[in-house]
Amino acid sequence: MPELPEVETLRRALLPLVKNNICREIKFFRKDLRFPIPQDLLNKGLLNKKVSDITRKGKYLLLHAPKGSMLLHLGMSGRVALQTTIEPQEKHTHAIFRFSQKSYLHFIDPRRFGSISWVPESGKHPLIDKLGCDPFSPEMTAKAMKILARKSRAPMKSFIMNAQKITGVGNIYACESLYHAGIRPQRQARKVTLAEWGKWIECLVDVLTNSIAKGGTTLRDFFDPNGSQGYFSVSLAVYGKEGQPCPKCTKPILRLVHSGRSTFFCKLCQPA
Repeated sequence: MPELPEVETLRRALLPLVKNNICREIKFFRKDLRFPIPQDLLNKGLLNKKVSDITRKGKYLLLHAPKGSMLLHLGMSGRVALQTTIEPQEKHTHAIFRFSQKSYLHFIDPRRFGSISWVPESGKHPLIDKLGCDPFSPEMTAKAMKILARKSRAPMKSFIMNAQKITGVGNIYACESLYHAGIRPQRQARKVTLAEWGKWIECLVDVLTNSIAKGGTTLRDFFDPNGSQGYFSVSLAVYGKEGQPCPKCTKPILRLVHSGRSTFFCKLCQPA
């Protein structure tokens, strides 16, 4: 599943193609993805309108037009490909947006868990209204997280992956950041100290920043707009490394399944 670094990589790749350019053409090939596509609102708000900027909120992208924004979410298998035609080049192309004579952005999503929505001028939308702090937000402080978690009995990994608490942290970067911070994923969030919260935030920002700099994580379903895969997975410390030696202590990396997700950690470097 594309996570925050992949979405931020996509945002940066789209900026020179979209920012301050006019959307000249829109073509839809189905009425819904994970949710219904508001085609009338998108045609009215985006078609023949200039996109002033692209911003990110968690794992969502917002393409800002004069009277609102198009809201994109990649879901589990979504991607955006740059093509030179309005005609679909792949089986699971669901929408196409043209911003110049030979710049067509194809929204492709085999599993259809992604979404294309419209956010009005108010900026309010059910998909983003209740999202928590972004990891790069100044509001993301150790004190704020400690207060937020003070009554939570949830395991630390579940807590940091709750989008209403902290937005944009998926399974890969939850495992990686907790490993670097030395915090056991199963530990209750309310028992994490202020200093540990500070260390975890530092590690999270560091691992996300490194991932963004290297183009995202190599996942089967993620490609950047030019078709090349991300390659940050070569730098992952624990995710997907079950049985391999820990980079710090050489003990084998362990895996457990919680809420249907694999969790990777080092028993020695992340004490209970």
